[in-house]
Amino acid sequence: MSLTAHRFRSAGALLGTLVLSLACVNVPTSASAGSKPSHNPKPGDTSCATTGSVDFGVDLAGDGWKFTTGDDPSWSDPAFTDTGWRDWSVPDNWGNHSDLSSYDGFAWYRKTFTLPARPAGVTDSTIIAALGKIDDADQAFLNGQEIGRTGGFPPTFDSTWEVPREYYPADGLLRWGGTNVLAVRVYDGTGGGGFYQGPVGLYSKARLRTLAGVTGTAATRTQLAQACAVLSRQHRAVASGDVRGYAATLAPGFFHQGDTADRRVAELRALLKKGRVTLTDAQAEVFVDRQGRLVVDTIRSWTGLPPARELLYIDPRKPVELGDHARFFRDDYDSAAMNRRAQFNVYLPKSYTRTSAKRYPVVYMLNGFNGSNIEWEARDIDAVLDKLIVEKNLEETIVVFPDGDSGWYVDTSAGNFRSMILKEIVPMVDRNYRTVADREHRGISGVSMGGQGAFTLGLTNPDLFSSIASHMGALSFAPLVGTTEERAANAGLRPLTLVAGMSAADLNRHRFYFDGGDSDEYRFGAAAQQMSTALAAKGVRHDYQLGAGRHDDAYWMPKLDRSFGLHTEQFRAHPVRQPREPKQPKSSYTWP
Repeated sequence: MSLTAHRFRSAGALLGTLVLSLACVNVPTSASAGSKPSHNPKPGDTSCATTGSVDFGVDLAGDGWKFTTGDDPSWSDPAFTDTGWRDWSVPDNWGNHSDLSSYDGFAWYRKTFTLPARPAGVTDSTIIAALGKIDDADQAFLNGQEIGRTGGFPPTFDSTWEVPREYYPADGLLRWGGTNVLAVRVYDGTGGGGFYQGPVGLYSKARLRTLAGVTGTAATRTQLAQACAVLSRQHRAVASGDVRGYAATLAPGFFHQGDTADRRVAELRALLKKGRVTLTDAQAEVFVDRQGRLVVDTIRSWTGLPPARELLYIDPRKPVELGDHARFFRDDYDSAAMNRRAQFNVYLPKSYTRTSAKRYPVVYMLNGFNGSNIEWEARDIDAVLDKLIVEKNLEETIVVFPDGDSGWYVDTSAGNFRSMILKEIVPMVDRNYRTVADREHRGISGVSMGGQGAFTLGLTNPDLFSSIASHMGALSFAPLVGTTEERAANAGLRPLTLVAGMSAADLNRHRFYFDGGDSDEYRFGAAAQQMSTALAAKGVRHDYQLGAGRHDDAYWMPKLDRSFGLHTEQFRAHPVRQPREPKQPKSSYTWP
């Protein structure tokens, strides 16, 4: 998609850096309700939003926490006595404590704190409990009531270490001017665990925007009315099935989290075919950015789809919605292969939003075990790629990051990850983005489990992918997922086995890059050596590196220039005649 799930991207540790999309929001059903514009608002109506929340925050990071391993539901009770627990500080990594260095399992955190008297204009439902990032899954309770959870606990463990936590307390839950207790149940499946990145606290939207470097001034009543007019026109058009009326609220050149106006309209038509559709905006706040754009910080809900917090950019002179022109964002769609909505992240090079005809090669980048598409946000991969393209003269490339979870990029009872990528995401990306849609301009890369997947998907689909790259990949492993029977059926999808059974001519249809650390805990450095020997024995050209390092980001991320350099060589070896670029409409605004 697109009509939904454009969650806010976290600024993480770079709280002083401007970002145009903030952290993922977990919004309970009750929070999706809120002030809505009337269907026939009067001119100058401002009831759909406010001019901004009070700048309020209570920072809960640092000392004063209590911690214990184990699991007991009574520990969520604010009356529970935790004086026997260990004194603790967050953010943390419990693996740094000698007695917990090898501990994987449940642990609980509790923080008792006093809130000030309720500030004027603040309600409980406008406060966000931001808990930063937690390794791996969590369930949070405020004053004994669950306010949200992310990830999955055993027996259906789901690691969500990379997902920023934002939870919305219900009205009446906070004890203003009194004592409050935040209790967080955490499960770690592997490695260190705990709160590894902030912010951690209770904040208004205004304070979270400040922490993320998103700044502006409060809208005037006139500006607020302009924003409400656009939202009201959108709500009315969607509710009445008036697709043209909705399209008229989108500016020429509209681009929002991957959606052009045409794509947005097509998705609305598809929703309308399923029945009546409504669009609502809750807890909307309007401010004005430095360029004079009206920015609506809202929780937006489309019928049948989960609410999502978004920043909507509105041109006050028209007024129409401009889109955010983002170049790194989450896309999603209804996946038949996965029988659920599936996500993937997209990176667009700088010239993409400044052109309308130019087409680009694509690299598919696969995550490692216990990861997802969201982990790339934690790595600020967009900034990394921007820098590499400039400093290393790499080809401007669209990069797509599917959600591989821990599925080893095969089809099993754990999920049809192979079909999701090959049959759904690849053709969808070619339909919705300006790609050069042929195998000569489509590469595949991966890290660890993803490196294994890059080899298996690439080698078995030579008509789709021409360049293959693996960083510290599991090249000596067959897919470790599914039932005993499924694992046996996929045993041949071991990269070293695949290469051994292929001819030199078939292998030479691809370009290869792969690496591994000499101190890799899983011996994937040795696997890379074996792969180099196997390819060399068949006279297959490849770029291979064994270097000092372990199985971590510090080893492989500095080598991205090598893998993307390989893809660049392949793309430039097959030059493309670009279509004539039409004259771009002048814009008063600058986009990232």
